[in-house]
Amino acid sequence: MTANISYEINNKDPEDKKRFIRRMFDSIVPTYDLLNHVLSFGADIFWRKNIFRHINEIKGSPAIDICCGTGDLSLLLYKKGAKVVSLDFSLNMLKKGMTKNALRGQSVSADACLMPFKSNTFTLATIAFGIRNLPDIDNFIQDVFRVLAPGGQLGILELVRPKNKIIGKIHSYYLGAILPLVGGVVSGRMLAYRYLAKTINTFVDQSDLKIMLERYGFKRVVFYPQTFGVATIVVCEKEAL
Repeated sequence: MTANISYEINNKDPEDKKRFIRRMFDSIVPTYDLLNHVLSFGADIFWRKNIFRHINEIKGSPAIDICCGTGDLSLLLYKKGAKVVSLDFSLNMLKKGMTKNALRGQSVSADACLMPFKSNTFTLATIAFGIRNLPDIDNFIQDVFRVLAPGGQLGILELVRPKNKIIGKIHSYYLGAILPLVGGVVSGRMLAYRYLAKTINTFVDQSDLKIMLERYGFKRVVFYPQTFGVATIVVCEKEAL
């Protein structure tokens, strides 16, 4: 499994890939936050904040931050007044988030595609830099739709391939040469950062993601490109009754 570091959809039998991804994330926790900031030149901080420009007011509302990592987005949700549940399948990530006091609501270790919550529970669901780590993406979309209340929103922040050809070439070189080298040297986990770079290049196209979200019931799917199109924020809704 470690030889297959590209993104591939596997809704029927994703467990081997998920075990590989969980072990990988558990292994990079000590340098995870630092490298997020370094490798994005600090832009990841602003991308997370920009999510709140495109979603409804969440003060006092139940929100779930899926694939929360060490909790940077969870903390922003908490500061905005949401009643936050932070979910990740990496215990090491959750422990780091608690240590740095970013996870101030309920923390849950669980599979993002089989969430232990009742249907129609949350007003908002977010997932930052996590959706391309879910091989069974169809299962995820269906389950997040299930746990959202009618009228609820899903906010996705993800690294993507720029549409501009010149930026795309620079970005491709960065992913192929710079990101794995810097990430591997700093973390000591070269395979992990080769994987993270490769999944950006092989994740589903934005147009296909829109089709998938709409297929499972989401409405008003809107993309908000970030920083020359190297990242995007996607906001969509579960229609109100």
